[in-house]
Amino acid sequence: MRLPPAARKAVLTVHVLVSVGWVGLHAGVLTLVAAGAAAADPERTTMLYGAAAALVELLVMPVSTLALVSGLVLALATPWGLFRHWWVAAKLGLTALLVAGSNLSLGPGVVELARAAESGAVPDPVEGVRMATALSVALTVLVTTTLLSTVKPFGRIRRPGRAGRPRAAAPAARSGAAR
Repeated sequence: MRLPPAARKAVLTVHVLVSVGWVGLHAGVLTLVAAGAAAADPERTTMLYGAAAALVELLVMPVSTLALVSGLVLALATPWGLFRHWWVAAKLGLTALLVAGSNLSLGPGVVELARAAESGAVPDPVEGVRMATALSVALTVLVTTTLLSTVKPFGRIRRPGRAGRPRAAAPAARSGAAR
């Protein structure tokens, strides 16, 4: 299945916008959590963690999922393919891990920090630092997926059984003209 050029450009535009939005969203949540962990005033900590939790609850699931789905559509409906190039396969794997991690671990952890702060309990700054560290690692992986998209390293994935096949000679070599 191939997308017509106009559809491919539309899906690519959505993918780039959503992916860049995900990086920005993630950086914003990281900044709010780090500022909350560093805040000396419990009210300020509660406000910062609450803002981070609001972003997580409202945006992380749809943005991360749309980035994954639009990337899958591009891989399946363009010549890049899902498993033709190492960079596409690596990006798919990292993105799937990030979607799962963002929605099943990091996001709920941020929400839990916010709820603990809202309950009046003095938030443990160590937990905030741990969450900021985990968010930093995830942001680094997001930046890595962006780098994979622009640099496109590692070449093509060789299919089993094709490595030993001899290549057909070029037309010039067969005719003897290339001596």
